[in-house]
Amino acid sequence: MPAQRLEQWVKPGVDEPSTSPDRQLVIAVVGFDGSQSAYRALDSAARLISGRTGIIVAVYVGHVSAPTELSPEGLVEVLKGFDVLEREFNDAIRSRLSDAERRWRLERRNGNVALELVAAADQASRDYGADATIVIVVGSAMRSYHRVVGSVPVALVRQAKYPTLVVP
Repeated sequence: MPAQRLEQWVKPGVDEPSTSPDRQLVIAVVGFDGSQSAYRALDSAARLISGRTGIIVAVYVGHVSAPTELSPEGLVEVLKGFDVLEREFNDAIRSRLSDAERRWRLERRNGNVALELVAAADQASRDYGADATIVIVVGSAMRSYHRVVGSVPVALVRQAKYPTLVVP
């Protein structure tokens, strides 16, 4: 899905972009996989942009295994499954944020989750300009062994290209 300008996502008369310094544009890039920690990250991102000019870019990253890529039939089935998940996630986010926040969009990407979240943040930076504040918001690792062997939050914090909020 091509990136869309902020003007298509703001609530008219309430959250219109402003040139005043206290109305700086905030873009919250949220890693979303349907888990409880992803919902907590989504809620935190909504609170982060509340009362500010901004948007939530929820990013769902599908992973296609190497053996699946070698089989055209298998790849088609996996991509169909990703399409179903994307629709379910879109509906779930809409339902979760409907009363509190309407400035959001869902992007589906394929690949490494941490790298794709950074790529989405890079794209937002290009789309909305250098003056936008980009923040990556993710839920904490659900499994204790991820804290030892690595996780998406750990990879993002180590990379430190953008401010990263890890929500417990």
